[in-house]
Amino acid sequence: MEGVVEQGTDLLAAMPDLVGKVRRATARIFGCWHLNLSRTISRGNEAYRTCVACGARRRFDLERWEMVGAFYYPESKVGLNARTR
Repeated sequence: MEGVVEQGTDLLAAMPDLVGKVRRATARIFGCWHLNLSRTISRGNEAYRTCVACGARRRFDLERWEMVGAFYYPESKVGLNARTR
């Protein structure tokens, strides 16, 4: 019985990550309307806003105070490290 409870706990712990991956994959296949965007994030010379639903980014011009260019998906450094192991 303890084994079943432990497996259930592991499954519940992995669910948020799994749900996020499924949501991002679905958005990439069927498209996302990018309705829920984060606040502006700036790192060095780059400023952007991120779609909370799918993770797509769009550059933000701090001088004109508006988003510019198309949405893009950043490379996932975590995913690249996991594949190389």
